[in-house]
Amino acid sequence: MTLASRYTAIRRAAYETAVDGDGLTVDFHTLQFPEALTTGVLDLVNLERTGRARWQTPPTRRLDSLLQALDVRLGVLPRQVAAGEGPRTWLYCPEDAGKPLPVSILLRLLEFWIEELGSDHPDEANRVRDTLLANPPVWQEKKAISLTRCGVSKGGTAQPDGPQYLLTTQHFARRIQELEPYDSGEQVLRFRSVARRSRQQGAELMSQPLFHDDKHGRWWFSVVATVTLHTVPFHPRPRVHLHFGVRRWATHPDPKTGLVRLGYRRASAVYLRPVAPWLPGVPVSERYSVAHVAKRDDDFMWRQGDLTKLMERLALGTRPFPDPAGLLGDPERWFKGERGVDALIAYSSPMGEHGVGAGFMSHERSRLVEWAEQALLPDLARVADLTRSELPANKPANVRKGGSSERTAEGKAELRLTRRTSLAALYTDWSGTPEFAARLLWRTDRTRDEAIVALAEVLGLEGDGGASEVGTQAHDRSGRGEPVVLRWRTRELVVTLSCLRMDNGLTESLGVPSEPVKGRADRAARALAKRRADMGEFLAKNGADAAVPSVALVEIHGRIVFRGRNDPKFALRLGAADSGVVTQFITSPGSSRGEKTLSVAAESSWVDALRQLGATVVPRTDVPTGLPAGTQYLAVWTATKARGSTARSAKGKFPVAVLVRPGAGGPGEILAWDAEAVEGMGAWIAYPRYLARLPALAAVSEHDLADDGEHEKSWFDWPRTRDEQRSATEEFLHRVLSSDEIRGTPTVVLVDAQNIRNLWTWVQDGEVRRDLIRTGVAPAGRPNPWLRLVRIRTGERRETPQWWGLADGNGVNGLPANLWKSAETENDRIFYSTTPKASTAQSSAVGAHKLQNRPIRLGDRVDLPTIDIDKPAWNPGLVEIAVLSHNRDEEDDPHALAMAVHQLRQAPDYRDALSRPLPLHLAQKAQEYILPMRNSDEEDETDAPDGPATEAPVS
Repeated sequence: MTLASRYTAIRRAAYETAVDGDGLTVDFHTLQFPEALTTGVLDLVNLERTGRARWQTPPTRRLDSLLQALDVRLGVLPRQVAAGEGPRTWLYCPEDAGKPLPVSILLRLLEFWIEELGSDHPDEANRVRDTLLANPPVWQEKKAISLTRCGVSKGGTAQPDGPQYLLTTQHFARRIQELEPYDSGEQVLRFRSVARRSRQQGAELMSQPLFHDDKHGRWWFSVVATVTLHTVPFHPRPRVHLHFGVRRWATHPDPKTGLVRLGYRRASAVYLRPVAPWLPGVPVSERYSVAHVAKRDDDFMWRQGDLTKLMERLALGTRPFPDPAGLLGDPERWFKGERGVDALIAYSSPMGEHGVGAGFMSHERSRLVEWAEQALLPDLARVADLTRSELPANKPANVRKGGSSERTAEGKAELRLTRRTSLAALYTDWSGTPEFAARLLWRTDRTRDEAIVALAEVLGLEGDGGASEVGTQAHDRSGRGEPVVLRWRTRELVVTLSCLRMDNGLTESLGVPSEPVKGRADRAARALAKRRADMGEFLAKNGADAAVPSVALVEIHGRIVFRGRNDPKFALRLGAADSGVVTQFITSPGSSRGEKTLSVAAESSWVDALRQLGATVVPRTDVPTGLPAGTQYLAVWTATKARGSTARSAKGKFPVAVLVRPGAGGPGEILAWDAEAVEGMGAWIAYPRYLARLPALAAVSEHDLADDGEHEKSWFDWPRTRDEQRSATEEFLHRVLSSDEIRGTPTVVLVDAQNIRNLWTWVQDGEVRRDLIRTGVAPAGRPNPWLRLVRIRTGERRETPQWWGLADGNGVNGLPANLWKSAETENDRIFYSTTPKASTAQSSAVGAHKLQNRPIRLGDRVDLPTIDIDKPAWNPGLVEIAVLSHNRDEEDDPHALAMAVHQLRQAPDYRDALSRPLPLHLAQKAQEYILPMRNSDEEDETDAPDGPATEAPVS
């Protein structure tokens, strides 16, 4: 029996009520926010905000976090959730948990909060405090609040109210805590709750720290369980998702500095829990609160806006509170509560290697979920298992060949031929000749030589193009306008590569001084503009012509070389785009590991560069019926615009549309919408031309680039401009869908739920209705007969559940790849896509365990015990495919549409499956030409490798 046939169904860690009526109800003590404070608090916090956007609601985030930290029973509704007509219910305490927090203590905490807000204006703060004492809040009883029953939208989708997202998840998390501890046979897990931040949904539990010893020392980690509430389109009941992961702790300071290493401008999460009561009359809290420590210039500090200032006041005189520098210098001193407070620093990648691998593999995760689901029964029942699609093919017709070495070699040869043919068609159209001209802008000899070899490998070129005949002196002179030109000829294509040495400072720091703070954004913008112009001039002198798209592979320093706003990468990309050159970057190797992987990195970089030219091998969907012939795919994505030079200056949104027409060939196979073409009417243009145009299309005015403090209003205020941006997005959609390339041609519109639903509200679960569409103020109606609408949703924010393949008998629960469907007829529009593990995770056994030893299943050491605690786990994410609208008159099959989208995730020139179908992936990549987005705000890496690959090319 083959591995694939073992898994005929997959199981999800998702649960819903199985009964009608009110379902599960709970009695609560509730307390309304003292609205008498609102006007006074707003006047207080706005005293010094002259020229800046004023607070519209009291800033209660820190106070909310403090209340959760103090009393594990409390449910605290953030203002944006609790807002609505009538008084705002703020605090919930289950009646069966005992008497709620005394009002006298609550008043004391509110006084602390007011004093902190008005620390520079004590007289005004005292007046606000007097208002509070004259109108103290009062606890009330609210009976039979339903946690599992909710309203239903016009489209038949469940619509939980705001409090349910908090109360339901906290209720079931508390029941999980009350279970007998999880016993793996070697580890016994006892969970405590974690205070959720205002923008986080659900409830989180975390086990006590566990350790693992290796030759490098002792490494610590905890198991994390998350309970969240979600909805599914056209389904009338909400669902609870369980999620298990690993949170690793930093305990090893950097030997060079004696401190735990932090990334520049990165806030690292610190989990705090007192081992003694914070206040008299309040039991010791069993809940972790979350603060953040960051480095600013040479100082370490608690992040502004965290609850730490309030907590320090509570701790004053009773126990020492962690000093950021002291915590980073000796984290284990605070690790076990020996100083009155537990303080655990969450690990993140800038801190170096960690001896514990991230995540759980499928079998061990399934055991954890099965233990936790006991707490959900009988009020909830697990949703039905998904079954494998019965359609005959689940891969595109031109899928990359694998298996034997002969098949693999044959597949690579076909792929290289396809790339050459695609490039020949593109350049014949653009310049009248099948000649592909590329540039290599290099810094180091080793990278230059590897990049030359890699280009030949990626395109299947024979020889070195004459590189062996070029001397060192010629290469050294090449940066002065005398490129070393290498040339290859094939039957389909002529390839020329101009090698230019980057010896003119283009790849060096932008040189933006961090002091003084005032005007720093302006200095960064000017430095970026200058480097951008220098890059454009450099390429223009070396023959770049904006009329003919071309590509450059640019070698730059690693990210850690630059600090603050001094990374030149974005400026180089924009300068190249000004000359019609799309760019791909390769990092100079800075370690022995980088040296070893340089050849692979060079191949990957060239493949990515070719994709930007439109030389992507588009999957040919293999769906025999239920899909019109000649179907094309239109992806719409909303990118983020910038007002400055870094991701931290992100402001506003910019819609992107990419049209993929399989089989069209040449520049017409991948197009993008230029909204300013044809005198502002808009037109479809070749994808690489669009990338080069993007810096101008998404540009922010010079006025808006100046510092916020110099204007009466901030440049961007999301609440104020949300309606305006929604209107602009829907107008963009209307123009794109009305274009000649769309009208009359079968078109599948692809959108990403998490990306676009705030701006195109129609695709929200609570708005969408079957086979209707709305793109403006007009009522929803039947779409044109050539349009289909498909929405995908990934595991971001836990919105799709964790899953595993069900093994027969006592087998190992695994990770089968396929398209999956539900047996329930009402779910005939919702499908799920899974793909194989990433190529970098093939050694991750599905039966791997971190919490106990397991027998080795294969090889010379079969049946010997092993533990996989040091190995990272990788579980491909579950991608939801919702067919929101299709043409019933044409007998479209939603199942066939879903299969086509599933196959579009399997682009032949990517080694691993994409997290989104190729058209959406290409639309998302446009972000790189608008704003240098990074994951610099990532605070910790709970189960970070969990999910599908995004881009792992194959040569």
